[in-house]
Amino acid sequence: MPINLALLAALVIAVLPFQPAQPAEAMTTNLRWGYYVTYSDTSLTSLRANVEHLDGVMPYFYNLNADGSIKDLTNSTALSIMRQAGVRIVPMITNVARWDDFHNAMASPDQRNAAAQRIADLVTSNNYDGIHIDFEAVNASDAPLLTDFMRRLADKLHPKNKLVTQAVIARTSDTPTTWGGAYDYAALAGINDYIAIMAYDYHPQGSATPGAIAPITWQQNVLKYAKTRIPAANILLGMPLYGYDWDLTDGPPATALRYEQAAALAARPGATTGYDKDQEQPWLRYTDDDGHPHEAWYENAESMRAKLNLMIDEGVGGFALWRLGQEDPAVWEEIARLNTPATRIAPFPSNADRIYFKETGHSLSFGFKTFWNQSGGLPVFGYPLTEEFSEQNPDNGKTYTVQYFERQRFEYHPEHRLTPYETELGRLGAADAEQRGLLNSRSFQPLPAGTGSNANCTFVQETGHRLCGGFRSYWQSHGLEFNDPGISYRESLALFGYPISEEFTDPETGLVTQYFERARFEYHPENAAPYDILLGRLGADTVRAKGWIR
Repeated sequence: MPINLALLAALVIAVLPFQPAQPAEAMTTNLRWGYYVTYSDTSLTSLRANVEHLDGVMPYFYNLNADGSIKDLTNSTALSIMRQAGVRIVPMITNVARWDDFHNAMASPDQRNAAAQRIADLVTSNNYDGIHIDFEAVNASDAPLLTDFMRRLADKLHPKNKLVTQAVIARTSDTPTTWGGAYDYAALAGINDYIAIMAYDYHPQGSATPGAIAPITWQQNVLKYAKTRIPAANILLGMPLYGYDWDLTDGPPATALRYEQAAALAARPGATTGYDKDQEQPWLRYTDDDGHPHEAWYENAESMRAKLNLMIDEGVGGFALWRLGQEDPAVWEEIARLNTPATRIAPFPSNADRIYFKETGHSLSFGFKTFWNQSGGLPVFGYPLTEEFSEQNPDNGKTYTVQYFERQRFEYHPEHRLTPYETELGRLGAADAEQRGLLNSRSFQPLPAGTGSNANCTFVQETGHRLCGGFRSYWQSHGLEFNDPGISYRESLALFGYPISEEFTDPETGLVTQYFERARFEYHPENAAPYDILLGRLGADTVRAKGWIR
């Protein structure tokens, strides 16, 4: 007959009293913004397919002309997609007038005020969530004009609860550059809600030397400088989705490259590819039909993962992707894992109350830390895979503070504070067996009630299954700490629960396996003792099934 899950739920794990877990903290939310452009069909295709993974879109809808008028580039289909998705719509407007022409267009306060008013009217009349200013090719000497324009615009939009955001050129110091000198980071920080730092084009199209578009060490330096001038929460890290292809015979300019184009070039006969871990960016080399050697640098899911980790480690507000339609489709899988309990946190120095694990990018603190240390630590539970968060218990429907580890889930019960039942372990063995559809299989059916024990096997009447051989030895040699002499039966039972299957060969892994209420034992003959019997990574399997980790 099928195994009785109610019976399995009956055992409550006992633990020693300890300092309680802290209330679950809100997960860090990283803003996920992206640029859409009207001049590319691939951009619209990507917007339609991936808008669900974004919080905000900056569609390139407008140009500000030299005379202060505004050119409309709006795409009604894209607008409909964004409105239906419920994302923030913060259109991008660029400047037609450049360098000295920009100066002439913004020279007087009246000119700046008039331009700001037209843009503000545009935002309110179309019920946008705000505006994104991308004014480039501005003389460094005109930084005061640009800052004053932004202040006037904010004065008109902020009272209406509209966002004012701006794209700025990346820089790593106060030393002005030709392209970056017009942006007074500190002054603009007091005006804008968000500043998107265009941390790409380190090797621009005109570079005589091929190289990474956005090397990770440079991006890190960009953010470290920016955080000295702009509150970290107001920074969006600009991330490129494109690449460049350099013809080494003809020289620059390089050709812009979408990921799909890079993949096609990599498939050419004789092409070589690689990934530069120092730069965190892929590259490829090939020879074209004219016999010219080429070198291309581009972005993929792996380089995106590195940039997302940098964003988290530096504690900035989020990212801004330039631009939709150029990307490796797999980047969306990386983005989908953001803002979950398993999203890594920024590193910090460990202390007596809280430990940071660089291996997984998560921490362990207070009561859960005490329990982890007392009850087996790394060999039994593995590294933390999430922070503490609130989750509904599948057995009773109640919500508790929980934390997942590679092999378990800790669950804090405040109603049992300062009792042996304050923290309970998840019944991940039973849950995994059920999820895999194993409970009705032969190995999970209880043996006859009269089955006896012998020197090699112990029959467990409660579930009708046996503990035998090496698995029995492992079960008996591990347990929670109740201060019993040695390791007692109840201590082992509290850690692993009763067996809910016989030993069997797992069809997925080929390993001899046995399930328990809270564990899965696996026999690894390739390992020498004592590592020939290992605990299955049930916590990791559960978190992976939620789509939070790879």
